[in-house]
Amino acid sequence: MELSERLRIVADFVTQKRVADIGTDHAYVPIYLHKKGIAQKIIACDVKKKPLEKAQQNIMLHHAAVETRLGNGLQPLQPYEVDTVILSGMGGMLMIELLEQSRKVTNSLKELVLCPHLDVPAVRKYLHQIGYCIAEEKMIQESNIFYTILRAEKGKEIYNKTEYLFGKKLLEKKDSVLKQFLCKEKERLQKIEKQLKNTEKAQQRLHEIVEQKKWIEEAEQWYY
Repeated sequence: MELSERLRIVADFVTQKRVADIGTDHAYVPIYLHKKGIAQKIIACDVKKKPLEKAQQNIMLHHAAVETRLGNGLQPLQPYEVDTVILSGMGGMLMIELLEQSRKVTNSLKELVLCPHLDVPAVRKYLHQIGYCIAEEKMIQESNIFYTILRAEKGKEIYNKTEYLFGKKLLEKKDSVLKQFLCKEKERLQKIEKQLKNTEKAQQRLHEIVEQKKWIEEAEQWYY
């Protein structure tokens, strides 16, 4: 069983021994956690019955010590039952919704490992609001899509807007993949800006583009 680079990094970010993978799909990450000896108690959860049945087949095939549970988000878990929750393969706003609707479980955790496909700045901000700080962050490019993987643990920290938008940890280490993302995003905005300058009714959108470019240029200053 070969994990994608994204899922491998997600799994390798786990530092605790009791783990739940939410939206497990085929249970590739839980099986990897078992095989590598990263975790001892592993729960694979999914809201849909058929993916969970497929997960169970894969778990049996690989002789992995992984328990499966059917249910939405973190709802199949009890507070303090696990120390780490993994959420990947979904949008950031859905992640926030799932964490918020099971706050007793969320508050009982030591660690969150997240790979939101959208709205990453909102996820960073939410983590700070509920008493987590971002311990590690990595950005990768897979199939021409940029993914951000975060590991959060209990703690307090303060970010400015640029750090929320692009990730303080990534900026601090002058992450090369983030630099590629900034360049591509700036090019995309410049093309839109050029098109909008030729129209009369797009001043509001043009203002937004200029504002977005300003934040990218501020992030780029970290690389000099």
